[in-house]
Amino acid sequence: MYVGVFDLNQRLEQTRKVLREKQHLKKLIEEDIKELEKDVQDLEAMTDKSKYATSVQR
Repeated sequence: MYVGVFDLNQRLEQTRKVLREKQHLKKLIEEDIKELEKDVQDLEAMTDKSKYATSVQR
């Protein structure tokens, strides 16, 4: 019986460790997504400015 309890405790610790790692990865992915969204907005702003500048020159 004690061996089974030890195995369950070991599995619980491993599961917690995997969960922490996944939460960390999720946080990193969310940060990457925010940075990409900002880059897209910056590019859209640059594109809009260049379209405006081209139309003004004509």
